[in-house]
Amino acid sequence: MRVLTASRSSAIIKTYFWGKNKIDMEEFIEVESELPLAPVDAKPISLNRHLFNLAWPSLVENLLQTMLGFVDLVFVGQLGPDAIAGVGLGNQLMFLLQVLFMGLAVGNTALVARAIGAKNKEDAERIAKQSLLISVVLSVGIGLVGFVFSEPIIAVMGATGDVTTIGANFLRVVSTFSIVIGVMLIGGGTLRGSGDTRTPMLITGLINVVNIVLDYLLIFGNFGFPNLGTTGSAVATTIARGIGAILILYVLFKRGSVLKLRWRGGWGFHRDAINRILNIGWPAAAEQIVFQLGFLTFSALAIFLGTHDLAAQQIAFNISNFSILPAFAFGVAATTLVGQNLGAKNLERAEKSAVQALKSGLVWMILMGVGFLVFRNFLVSIYTNDPDVIRLGEMCLTFIAFAQPLQCISIVLASALRGAGDTRATLVFTFVGIWVIRVAIGYILGITFRMGLFGMWLAWYGDFVARAALVAFRFRAGKWKTLRV
Repeated sequence: MRVLTASRSSAIIKTYFWGKNKIDMEEFIEVESELPLAPVDAKPISLNRHLFNLAWPSLVENLLQTMLGFVDLVFVGQLGPDAIAGVGLGNQLMFLLQVLFMGLAVGNTALVARAIGAKNKEDAERIAKQSLLISVVLSVGIGLVGFVFSEPIIAVMGATGDVTTIGANFLRVVSTFSIVIGVMLIGGGTLRGSGDTRTPMLITGLINVVNIVLDYLLIFGNFGFPNLGTTGSAVATTIARGIGAILILYVLFKRGSVLKLRWRGGWGFHRDAINRILNIGWPAAAEQIVFQLGFLTFSALAIFLGTHDLAAQQIAFNISNFSILPAFAFGVAATTLVGQNLGAKNLERAEKSAVQALKSGLVWMILMGVGFLVFRNFLVSIYTNDPDVIRLGEMCLTFIAFAQPLQCISIVLASALRGAGDTRATLVFTFVGIWVIRVAIGYILGITFRMGLFGMWLAWYGDFVARAALVAFRFRAGKWKTLRV
């Protein structure tokens, strides 16, 4: 029986982008599965380090993804309010279509992780190729809808003529070439399922640089490039994502450190593999739709309360977007390790991986909560000097500060359940939390009982209480350990 030292663990979990010093995942799984569970002094070090090496690239990648949209808005904002509104609507609608890829990516990641854990690289390759095929089919459908119906879709949302034209042009370009989004999400999910979170981070960083340069050249027509206005933003983002998609395919087929796909074979439609992917993927996609529509509905409720309330809520949501990034990062680590350990039939380590990911995430989230509570006035004042908006924004940030642990539990443990393929449960929990508590009770307390924004945010807090309790109960019950996927 071999003992896993700290230095040996570090050598195993490091994955390099360009091929040197690559460690075969089979060796990692073999060593890890033989590690005795009794010595508590050695095992947590290895697990913590493994979690950290999976989590920090995901954290950086999420920040970079956030920056991608932020940079677009900064450049487009110089063209006026109609440009901001049109591109904003186009982005929101594209994201609703994009959740189909996101659901597919969840199924792909979970099954690839299982196959890697079971040392079945052939099955992992088959799942990855079938997921790529499905993404191509989805992109054709999304592209046709976007190309033909972009303008009517934007118009039905009540936008003005200029905003409709801008939004439709943006949506038409991005949706027509949605295949690059699909490849990036599926390819990135395949790499994460195999344990490589660093490569998607590096590629996302590169496409951010490309996007900034192309935005500057194409939106304003600098250095002799065509002046495309807001459409230039869509073209720049699409080209940047296209480069990212090519790089991800190159890594998967040429430089895979753990899972290297072959160009030949496995490209026919395999019904059994597709059924397995969709069995996990469709509830994950439905969960995203349920969440996004519920989020938009809850945001719209503040309109009934007045401009100050709406502004304060939007500021609070904008600030809180950064607070949950650590939970998402450790959630990615939990998804990968739970899937791999279930594939390796190491149920105890799968559970301990999720628990340790939760503990690590809680440390970061609690620190974020303390920061929000202490600096709430300063943070809101960055956005506005209106005293009423500042007062309401401080109240919202107080709710967010105390909800940080609950958000961490609901995000990390739900990610662990998804890694096990238990996506139907997370769909139900999200529906209950978002629609039954946040939206319905928020309307009753805030609008009907006239408790205002305070009543709405009581319901917002109740959403996370409910989801954290439900997901924790589901995780403790342990049914996820025996699911067949």
